[in-house]
Amino acid sequence: MIETSRIARPLTGEEVRLVAERHFPGRKILRYIPLKGGLFNNTVRIDLEGADAVILRAGPVRPDLLIPFERHLMAAEAEVDRLCAEAGIPCSEVLALDTEKRLIGRDYMVVRCIDSLPLCDPAVPAGEKSALYRETGQLAARFHRITGPAFGRVYDVTQGNGCESWAGALMREIAGLRACLLSAKLMDSRVLDEIEAVFRENAALFALETPRLVHTDFWEGNILVRQTADSWEVAALIDGDRAFFGDPDYDFATPWMITPDFLAGYGPVPADTPARRKKLALYRLHCCLAEAYIWPVEYQNEQAGREKAAEVADLLREIRSL
Repeated sequence: MIETSRIARPLTGEEVRLVAERHFPGRKILRYIPLKGGLFNNTVRIDLEGADAVILRAGPVRPDLLIPFERHLMAAEAEVDRLCAEAGIPCSEVLALDTEKRLIGRDYMVVRCIDSLPLCDPAVPAGEKSALYRETGQLAARFHRITGPAFGRVYDVTQGNGCESWAGALMREIAGLRACLLSAKLMDSRVLDEIEAVFRENAALFALETPRLVHTDFWEGNILVRQTADSWEVAALIDGDRAFFGDPDYDFATPWMITPDFLAGYGPVPADTPARRKKLALYRLHCCLAEAYIWPVEYQNEQAGREKAAEVADLLREIRSL
């Protein structure tokens, strides 16, 4: 396992060899380099003789500890990348996807290596960030224009298990999180009853006609950038594995990317009204509810779990006051 994670395990040399032999037969592995991170997926760069470098990502080794939707994240990410490519949004190029778990005992995907840096890297000049945020805003707007046939997590929708309404998709999510939190004895049923009630009471806020692609995890670490001859540009939007078909406003509920430059690139957004403030608070509540399970159960960080549970309580009070 890596650090405190109960679900991640570093890839072994034998696993790297097995994947390379299956998908790149006859290509000698020159070297492989584990990349940073690894609390959920584990990632290595593989340099192959006579071919471009590739990135191998392997999923968790304890699916029994995952929130149900987390069991299909790689298949979801591959679909999001396909949709982005069709829409002209720079993204990962998936070379292989295996969700059978027969070769190395877990899901994995192989993507072409992009010569780039995450936007959060200190090597990205501070003076370039304004333009990069504007470009990211433009790409996010294009991302949100992608539509789906139903509401819900991307994998569920691709399997014909989407919901007819966005409110229904959110209630399905809350029910799944409730079961996880109760099973782990992390939250009182009365609190979870209140959370379900507040989402039901505000169902009118989630009235949408068109399911639109929502990333749910826009932050600098998921924006790859690269230097060109005279400036910098966005090389790819990555890690869309937790994406929904739902309400684009969900991506505005967290403050990680929402700067004046991002908004200038994105274009018009809904007006700041009491109803929208309440809706965004409900979206933050949904995020915190998931993290109140993920931190203590998947990553064994009890303190972070307690902090998220406290944030859930604060958000409930905030929503009741709006």
